[in-house]
Amino acid sequence: MKADKIKIYVSEITLLIILSFALFVPNIFNKTMILFLLTIYAIIVNYIIKKRKTDSVNSKKVILLMILLATIYLVSYYLLGLYFGYNEATYKIGISTIVNYIIPMAVIIISTETLRKIYIMQNERNITILAFIICVLIDILIYKNIYNLLENKDIVEKISFILATSVAYNLLYIYITKRYDIKANIYYKLITILYIYIIPYIPNINMFFYSVLNIIYPYIIYQVLEYTFTKDNMVIALTDKRKRIVSTGIIFTLAIILVMLISCQFKYGLIVVGSGSMTGVVNKGDMAFIERYDSKNDEINVGQIIVFKKNDIKIIHRVIEKIQSDGETKYITKGDVNPKRDEGYITDDDILAIYKYRIAYIGYPSIWLNETFNK
Repeated sequence: MKADKIKIYVSEITLLIILSFALFVPNIFNKTMILFLLTIYAIIVNYIIKKRKTDSVNSKKVILLMILLATIYLVSYYLLGLYFGYNEATYKIGISTIVNYIIPMAVIIISTETLRKIYIMQNERNITILAFIICVLIDILIYKNIYNLLENKDIVEKISFILATSVAYNLLYIYITKRYDIKANIYYKLITILYIYIIPYIPNINMFFYSVLNIIYPYIIYQVLEYTFTKDNMVIALTDKRKRIVSTGIIFTLAIILVMLISCQFKYGLIVVGSGSMTGVVNKGDMAFIERYDSKNDEINVGQIIVFKKNDIKIIHRVIEKIQSDGETKYITKGDVNPKRDEGYITDDDILAIYKYRIAYIGYPSIWLNETFNK
């Protein structure tokens, strides 16, 4: 037994180091290398480590339920697209996509779940924690390839989305693995991941809204599984049921408030200040609380601090001059500590929001992520 534990820890720590290196050293590990690595690792670990059987009570019913829940998820996701709109998918279904993306991704999913089962079923807390971290890193590496994170200016938002989603789902997958086996996980992941290579259009949903949806939905799945398959369900005290309803309501409320602020899709929002050009008023690493700008109802005056977009970059600077020219209002802006004003001018179409106040320091983790992945 002791020898088995040593093998498990060595395999987990080795894989953790390799995955961490692949994540933080750009362009070293592509999808093919991840596929090869995980497949070989799954085969080796499956061979050298003693396996324990899963208590597969209701496993077939759980598989069918997870397929149904995955379908409901996709339908709900695409219905949201009726409001947010749709974008043409990056990938086009065809032989090339099947060979280069769908089959490799399916193998990665199966290999990941095989490793998860071997590690989780050892019933050791530290082994489970390491397995959880490994699965989160695998998710980040998979989606790094899907979204080309290193080439995207919204890297922090996407990393945050992937991390939040992965944590929520991997907690659920651990629960399902321990109670019902990994097949339910595999079917669910195949449906909710591979659709991006099959369906020609993708809903244009804000990344933070999507991340909140993916934090809430695993909790809903957990509640459905508990309610459907827990034998003691009929004797749960009424007070316990009320506690669940209250806790679920609190989670939903907090999630809605969070997405309203961070997504900037509503009247108020939050953005991280990434430069020191306004030091003294709003500093690098601060979180700025902003109000969305409405050119029809709001008026921008000289001296106000605004958020505007220039060359696809969000900038928070002060208006130092306002000019009326050819029926159009032009604004000259400048960072308070910058020696010169900003080049050119902006118009109402460029302005995103009006700065209200700041929350100090809490934006530094976002800056750290951005700087780390853009080295």
